[in-house]
Amino acid sequence: MSNRFLKTFLFVIAIFSFSYVNAAESLEFSRPEDVGFSSDQLNKIESYFSGRVENGEIAGAVTLVARHGEIVHFSAVGYQDVEQQIPMQEDTLFRIYSMTKPIATTALMMLYQDGLFQLNDPLSKFIPEFANLQVLRTPDGPLDDTVALVREPTVQDILRHTAGFSHGLGTSEYDEYFIGQGIFSTETSLENMMTALSQIPLVYQPGAQFNYSVGPDVALRLVEIISGMPADEYLQERMFEPLGMADTGYVVNSDNAHRLSPVHWLKDGELVPIDEAHGNPSGGVLVEPWSVNSYTFDHEFKGGSYGLVSSAGDYFHFAQAILDGEQLLSSNMVEFMSRNHLTEEQKNDFMFGPGFGFGLGFGIIEDPAQVGYLSSEGTFFWGGAAATNFWIDPVEDIVVVQMTQHMGVNATAALRGELSALVYGALIE
Repeated sequence: MSNRFLKTFLFVIAIFSFSYVNAAESLEFSRPEDVGFSSDQLNKIESYFSGRVENGEIAGAVTLVARHGEIVHFSAVGYQDVEQQIPMQEDTLFRIYSMTKPIATTALMMLYQDGLFQLNDPLSKFIPEFANLQVLRTPDGPLDDTVALVREPTVQDILRHTAGFSHGLGTSEYDEYFIGQGIFSTETSLENMMTALSQIPLVYQPGAQFNYSVGPDVALRLVEIISGMPADEYLQERMFEPLGMADTGYVVNSDNAHRLSPVHWLKDGELVPIDEAHGNPSGGVLVEPWSVNSYTFDHEFKGGSYGLVSSAGDYFHFAQAILDGEQLLSSNMVEFMSRNHLTEEQKNDFMFGPGFGFGLGFGIIEDPAQVGYLSSEGTFFWGGAAATNFWIDPVEDIVVVQMTQHMGVNATAALRGELSALVYGALIE
């Protein structure tokens, strides 16, 4: 065995030998009333979502609520695996999909905080092939009908999704072409992804409009270039290890595969796993069985848009560190990132509708009345394709994480609003 192979092997073992016991020991709990919550009201979280399980609407969920850094609610309801009748556990592992994005953005901003680049730097300063990107003449036009860049995309553009890139997650001709270039193949490294992206036309001119995209993948590639470290190693050494996130990584080893929940979908009215035997809902590459079930072997794809596996406790550590503004980024940096960075023109056809903005890596609640559910102005958040979600409320000093695994299940669309009502309904001071 070569020294290089041995080093890589030991690194993988160190990262992905998950240990929930260690993670649990680092969680701090408090009596709800000591931090301004009603125990009786918080207990309704568990009973409410248990009811959703009993009605066959969701398979199960893990919910964590914290205030002032102290956990006041941590419940696991329903099933990790409905078909196998495996109960949900507090240490169940979840594909967090787009909740990878805030982590990738934070990793890059840690380097910004070190003075290693500027937000208005053109991407081509670090990735030269991005200097000559082409842009579709019209967003839904022919793929070969393109025009030149009006200006180059910047680092800020990729962090706020205004660079003009796509995500390729739909079923349009453009999406199919996008995915067909191997963008999300398990064999595609971040470096190779950048080469492929440079040959695909942008959907919009840089700076013109918010367009949900692979910007965080570009961000994580910048992390590699600027730090001189592979992205997974950087995340492990600079973020996961210092925060005690022992359950977070790109691969689940054989000792912990039993803790990874399958992704459920509705087939003939019944919740079943996405796999070769049960098939999958329509919706693009993320719902295909090979993509959903590629997390138990090591591969080249270490994405910034999606790809990480985590637990509710681990993601709480990340979110709390952001709120605290100490271990990863300064409070001033977090405040800057959690402001709206979009102009009204860039919000045209915005994915969330009125009341929302977007910062650097996070969605922002600007007007709770327009959003339509209880929250504080300035709350920042994000979610994942399998219905995971989290939010950070700096006004009330609250962090909430909810993990579940569903795609193509309509009942999950209301989870965020329902949980918000339950959490803020329990807040008594």
